[in-house]
Amino acid sequence: MFKLIALFLTLYSLLMLTGCSTISGVFGHTSTEELIKNHQYQKAIDQIMAENPHNQALLLKIKVLAKKQSKEQSKKINQLVKQKKWGEARHLLNQLKENQPNSTSLPSLTLLIDKAQHEEERIVNTNRALAEAKLLNVQFIQQDLFDRIHYNQINWFSPHQGLVTKKKALAEELLHLSTQALLVKDYKNAQKTYEKAIELDKELGAREITDAIKTGLSEQSNKAINERQESLIRQLYLAIDKKDFEYILKIQSILSNRIFNGPQVARALIKATEIRQEYSKKLDTSASKEYRKGNISTAVTQWQQALILTPEEIDIQEKLLRARKVQRKLDKLTSDEND
Repeated sequence: MFKLIALFLTLYSLLMLTGCSTISGVFGHTSTEELIKNHQYQKAIDQIMAENPHNQALLLKIKVLAKKQSKEQSKKINQLVKQKKWGEARHLLNQLKENQPNSTSLPSLTLLIDKAQHEEERIVNTNRALAEAKLLNVQFIQQDLFDRIHYNQINWFSPHQGLVTKKKALAEELLHLSTQALLVKDYKNAQKTYEKAIELDKELGAREITDAIKTGLSEQSNKAINERQESLIRQLYLAIDKKDFEYILKIQSILSNRIFNGPQVARALIKATEIRQEYSKKLDTSASKEYRKGNISTAVTQWQQALILTPEEIDIQEKLLRARKVQRKLDKLTSDEND
């Protein structure tokens, strides 16, 4: 019995000294095929290189399998990054680093994970710091209320100084978060954190940060306007192709806003105006024919449609006005006859 225990302790000590990687050396040799099956490509290559001569065909096979495995795992890591599963992504990456013979592409994955994780941490820290600033404000109000209630009492353990210290530290953190936001062009959070930092500690005011935020917000606004402008131009041309005059009028009205400008806008507006005028003229011609035939109601409808397309046309306005007068007289005559 004691001999078995002694043997077990000896084997255990040997394992602890040599490490888990050499367990196979104690209990048996791990074959190259087994290493390949477990995706331990680097170890498989080392094992082949230790043999003489080298099995070049098997080496090539391993490298092909390793490349395929690397591609598949890289896709998984990218997916995990999108899902914000940072620990799982790093675990998978570490396995790749350990088992891949060529890890030149892996540093970019490390950078991808680090950058995405730090960005989420920045957002969380920003929201937390802004929330703490609100809470701190309430704590100062509570302290002020307490002091006014106990105005004639000396409080040797007043938390006021602690709140002042916390206020200064929080202002510095908010300023740091503002700088971090600027680096990733998150100008809205940069503005929020900077304004709150200055509110807490006016001595932290830095003109260059204010200018950077204003410039960034302006650029962001201009980008949004340009994207909106391009979208409206595309929609307008599509409406022109479909001869959807209701939509043409709607988009043309929006594009006529002063914030949209440039030769592309001008061309699109001219094209829209031309097609409106063209169809307005056709409606005018048709309405005039109907009017001469005595189809006053039809003429009125068509002139109304023409006037919607070209409301500035005085001639159509006069024709419509005249036709409506005639229509009213006809309606009155019809009413008298029925009576």
